[in-house]
Amino acid sequence: MSIMRISLMTVLIAAAATGCTHTPPKKASALLGNTEPHTLPTGGGHTPASESASGDLPAKHSAALCLVMAEDLEKADKDAEAVAYYERARELDPAITERAGRRLAVLYDKIDQQAKAMTEYQELLKKHPKDAGLLNDLGYSYYNRGQWAEAESHLLRAVAADKTSKRAWVNLGMTQAQLGRGVEAVASFEKAVSPAEAQANLAFVLATRGDRDGALAAYRRALAMEPTLPVAQAAIMRLEQNGPAVTHPQP
Repeated sequence: MSIMRISLMTVLIAAAATGCTHTPPKKASALLGNTEPHTLPTGGGHTPASESASGDLPAKHSAALCLVMAEDLEKADKDAEAVAYYERARELDPAITERAGRRLAVLYDKIDQQAKAMTEYQELLKKHPKDAGLLNDLGYSYYNRGQWAEAESHLLRAVAADKTSKRAWVNLGMTQAQLGRGVEAVASFEKAVSPAEAQANLAFVLATRGDRDGALAAYRRALAMEPTLPVAQAAIMRLEQNGPAVTHPQP
């Protein structure tokens, strides 16, 4: 942790009296080419001298410190705790409502508060209907719930808005594979990864659907194209031994 981050954390502790505190709730209990993390945009609030005159930390400054804490907690996979800090940050400073909302939409999904996640996504998309990142995240949310048609609809919008989004193309390929459209799935995967990796991604989805033979065939096609592809080698070994498929990196 850098000296600057330690300093911010020290100030955060000192800011307890101004509102950036909470009682931490209990924490609620994959594919090639799709490993980009969700990231919080950088930036911070500037505290005008007039606001700093009082002895208490001003709300905007406290909100900025809450964002620092939320970001650190999110990076540490403490999602429920991060949610509480993001919520507090936007209570303190409505100007960061959208910034916090983008993270809350993803985190609500991760802690299984789907109604709240959907509210955040819908509010954000009213303002940014062609935001590829938002459309991708919402599409992936639908994917995780097994709502393939809704997932595909939003992911198609995502790649239309940004044809270079590897995450959106991989998520679209996953969805098309779940819908039984393997040829389309591979074509989508190939927008983000190599042809061999595209076959491995298809195989992974087929394995999750219980199609062991289809998965083996796709993994073997992957090895025919790239004989040293580790994920395909390991997955074939597992599947031939009737074990579970090797887990690919999650999006």
